[in-house]
Amino acid sequence: MIGRKPREAGSRYAGKSDVKTFLFYIKKVFKILLDFIWPQFCLGCHSEGSLCCGFCLNDIILSEPKAIYWPDQEKTYFKACYSSCDYQNQLVQKLIKNYKYNYLENMAEPLIDILEKQARHLALGKDTIIVNIPLHQNKKRKRGFDQTELLAKKLAKRLNRPYSPLLIRTKNNPPQAKLNKIARQKNVLDIFEINQKTVPLQMRHCSQILLIDDVTSTGATLNQAAKVLTKNNYSNIICLVLAKNN
Repeated sequence: MIGRKPREAGSRYAGKSDVKTFLFYIKKVFKILLDFIWPQFCLGCHSEGSLCCGFCLNDIILSEPKAIYWPDQEKTYFKACYSSCDYQNQLVQKLIKNYKYNYLENMAEPLIDILEKQARHLALGKDTIIVNIPLHQNKKRKRGFDQTELLAKKLAKRLNRPYSPLLIRTKNNPPQAKLNKIARQKNVLDIFEINQKTVPLQMRHCSQILLIDDVTSTGATLNQAAKVLTKNNYSNIICLVLAKNN
């Protein structure tokens, strides 16, 4: 009886691991079948093979790495914000909207290519930690993944920098895209807090934070996130987004 609980615990953990492995292969097989039944076509040139072919991806012009400013903000808590490409580009809009709203998780790869190109122009320090603007848990469960978390993790691997889930979204607020400028400012007030449970203490001594989001308009969401980070002694915050929507 004394040794029974450890065996049960080990079996339980092994069972969870087996389930994850099983689900991984089911997902992989499902993707292969889906590609066979419903082949992918480029959102740009409509050629078969992928949702964004290499030719169309290379045609997306990278924005000049100049900091974005919002003069009407009372106080800015981040040092600078950079956009990767023009949101008015129809292909860019299709890529981002399909990724976010049609839950096309595999769309992350071309978007990561865009982010990586711009990030390498920012001369990030070796002690830079990559952080994302998180979804609320309810939205994450509905979508199946957090789109900015996935982007930030993949970008961290590409840049050989650590990723950390420093932020938690505490309020399931309405999407910013449906609101006007004034409403957007109010909509994001106090929606983030620092993630004390998963953040190692040494993370507090990082020299720089690269804060990742997909699209920004007024900069309000980024500023609220940077405010929380600043209040928790994280400074030198640089924001990088895929695109800025005017």
